This record gives sequence, C-alpha cells and structure tokens, in this order.
Amino acid sequence: MKLYFRELTVEDIPAILDISKDIWEGDDYIPDVIDRWLNEKNHLAYGTFLDEEMKELVGFGRVKMYSNGIVWLEGGRVKVSYQKKGIGREQLKYAIDYATKVGARVAQYDTSSRNFGSLALAKFYDFKEKKRMEVLQNDIKELNLTDYDVSNIRRISIVEAKEIYKRIGIGVGNELNIGWSFIPLTDLEDKDSLWLTNSAAILHKIDIQSTSLPEKPRENEVWIIIYGDPKAASQLISYTVDHELNKEEINLVVVYCQSKALMNIKQLGLKNPSWEDEDKPIAVVLLEKKLK
Repeated sequence: MKLYFRELTVEDIPAILDISKDIWEGDDYIPDVIDRWLNEKNHLAYGTFLDEEMKELVGFGRVKMYSNGIVWLEGGRVKVSYQKKGIGREQLKYAIDYATKVGARVAQYDTSSRNFGSLALAKFYDFKEKKRMEVLQNDIKELNLTDYDVSNIRRISIVEAKEIYKRIGIGVGNELNIGWSFIPLTDLEDKDSLWLTNSAAILHKIDIQSTSLPEKPRENEVWIIIYGDPKAASQLISYTVDHELNKEEINLVVVYCQSKALMNIKQLGLKNPSWEDEDKPIAVVLLEKKLK
C-alpha cells in the first residue's frame, strides 16, 4: 500500500477528529490537545494519506523535539477501518526517519504493557524497554488508608520537587512518569499540580485542572504518581486521600508507582484496573531506540 505523508495544519482538524472519535471507544485525548499541537513550534504533527494529493487522511502522529537530543513519538493513530494493514508500522518508520534526519540521538515513546500491537512495533524497530510504572486504582470509598504523621508531610514547589526526585531516584535515566506518559525531568513545567513530600517519598497529584500535560484524568478521577520508600509512599497517598481530595467530586483514585512499592500500595485497597484482567498487572512502559 502506497502511503504519503505531510505536515498537518489546522485545516486538517475535522479529519483528525473524525479518526479520533473511534479511538478508545471515544475516550481519546487528542481532541483536548490537537489545537496546541498544531500551533507549537519546532515539533512535527504529520498526517498519513492514501492519495498523492494528500486529502484522504487515514492516520497521524506527532514527533516532539526535546532540547537534549531526544524526540518523543506520540499520538499515533490509524483510522479504525484501515487498522491491521501495516499503516501503523509505516507511520512509526516515518517518525523514526524524520527524527534521524533532524539529528536526534534517541527516540522514545510509551505504551501500556497490555498493548501488544504497540509492543510488537517496538520490537520490530528495535526499541528497548527503559523503565515502567505500575498502575493501580480503586473507588475512593473502598480504600483502606494507613496511619501517617501529618507533621512530617509538607507541600513543596515544583523547583524543590525536581531536586527531591534527583535525590530519591526515578530509575535509570532522567525520565519522570506523569501518568500515561513520561517526560524529561528537566522539562517538567506543570504548575497546576500538587507536590507533597515526607522526606523519604514524593507524591505528585494530577487532576483535571492540570492543563500543561498531554493526558489528564477525567473529572471524577485523580492521578497520583509516587516515588521513594514504599512505606513512606503509602503514608503520602493516605494523607492525600484524606486531606487533598474533594470526595464529592472524586470517586476514582489511580496510582502510578515503581514495582518495589506494589505490595505496600495494594494494602491500601488499590488493585489492577477493572478494564483489564484482574489477575494481570498493567504498567506504563517507556520504550527507547538509539538513532544513528
């Protein structure tokens, strides 16, 4: 199948939204970010077309450029009626080739550990898993909170948060989890979120007001990203649920954590997402490919 690619413009938005409406049963995040994506400089939002005139859009994606030689591949979508025809593979090749052409040294993207199609693409193009964050969730009314020392917990600024991440450790590399994505720690600029620490762990609370992130929770959800000592992490989660959430608006708590904290956090009543097999864990996986 012959495919054609070009940079997308605001005039392509209706066709983009037409593809997006069938992704994830209509719960795609693309409608929330596409205007910003098309207006940001030094990044490429590309479209995939069947016709040489490049009018029939069948897929799209984005190559985001970071200042440290890393490119982030995101938003890859293929029209439902054209899936499983090799278009996704060709789109990823186009993105990799573009990243190489502009001099990037590393290409990265993230996916769910249960997205076997995306993982197969990663294997085909020799992407390697760099790190992962486990995902747990539950209804706020079903949580079993642990004891915590309020006097040891304090709010911190994003500047201090960055320093604590460096001290506590976020795994190999400097990529920080922000829910269903990762970002270089140096590029973290989310001023709408809440950070808490008790010295041994650090917690990042993301809600729907967090406008600078690519994906964010639904109105009835809160995302909690936790790093550090597992016991201290559990205490920060418990404190946050008790004191930092509007329980009349929030009913689902989603936690992203390192594997070492799984046992402690599950003791709070958090478990594998109900939309996946209950006995199979799910994680956000960061994939990386060194470019020539």
